[in-house]
Formats: sequence, C-alpha cells, structure tokens
Amino acid sequence: MLSNANQILLKELERALKAAALNITSMEYLVLRALYSKDGIQQCEIAEMVGRDKAGVCRCVTGLVKKELVRVEPVSYKCLRVYLTATARSLQPKVMQVAEIRHKALLDLLTPNELAAFTKALDKIIKNKTK
Repeated sequence: MLSNANQILLKELERALKAAALNITSMEYLVLRALYSKDGIQQCEIAEMVGRDKAGVCRCVTGLVKKELVRVEPVSYKCLRVYLTATARSLQPKVMQVAEIRHKALLDLLTPNELAAFTKALDKIIKNKTK
C-alpha cells in the first residue's frame, strides 16, 4: 500500500510540475531537491538521500545534464559529483512552490489524528529498518 501511495503521489507531483511549465519529472525533482539542500554531492549520496538505486539516479542525472540543470565533475572513474547550474537555481522557487502546494493538498486529506498516527507508523518503520 505504501508503494502504491508513493507512486500516486509522485504521479500527482509530476502532473503539477508539468502544469507549472516545469520540464522536470518527479525523479528529477527528487534529485534537484537533494541538490537544493546540499549542492556538489556525489551520485551515491543523492541515491541515499532520495531512496533510489544508484543506476536510476545516474540516468536521472544524465537527463538533468542534457537539460542543462546540473553539471558533473568526476571524483574517480566511477563516481561523479553533481552541481546545480544557474538555471536550476533560478527554478528553485517555482519548483519548491509546486511541491509545497502538493504537500498541502496531501495534508488536507488527513485529519490531525490520522496524520499523527501515520507519522508515528512511518517513524517506527524507518527506525526499525536496520533490525
């Protein structure tokens, strides 16, 4: 159910990004958001931050390079450091505004008690992932 809900939320985010005339996918949004919080990190760090596999992040970064939203610098023969371009930085307010609107719409679906219970359940799952 969590996977299904996640897919629905990502599709809704992607529709909202498209409606706002932002030419980025939901996966590209996740990578950009990671870079907005910490620019110049390695692809493997991005994968960890967004909870996606390294190959998927690599493909996404390649697409963002083609869109001139990021640039890469090699750290080693199989590791790249990823940096935002000026274009990506200029899009940040609009990207984050779209994400905030989607976030608010999601929160509006739940009562305060439902949100508290859901948050508690997710926190429990996350904290027990290493067991």
